[in-house]
Amino acid sequence: MLIEVFGPGCAKCETLLKHARHAVELAGIEAQVVKVSDYLTMAQRGVLSTPALAVNGQLKSQGKVLSSTEILEWLKG
Repeated sequence: MLIEVFGPGCAKCETLLKHARHAVELAGIEAQVVKVSDYLTMAQRGVLSTPALAVNGQLKSQGKVLSSTEILEWLKG
């Protein structure tokens, strides 16, 4: 599983990254959590507002910091 957190490195983006890693721990799964800071890549992936989160290439959220619990729901499903 691949989880991508999109953002330039602001506090909200870093918080979302932390929550994504925590959700992976809670789920007890193997997943790669990566941070994407490149603006061109974000634009190509359809990210209009940061922070944003994608799971296995599918954009799940933009413009808000999700909780670990919210991310965990996508990881289980």
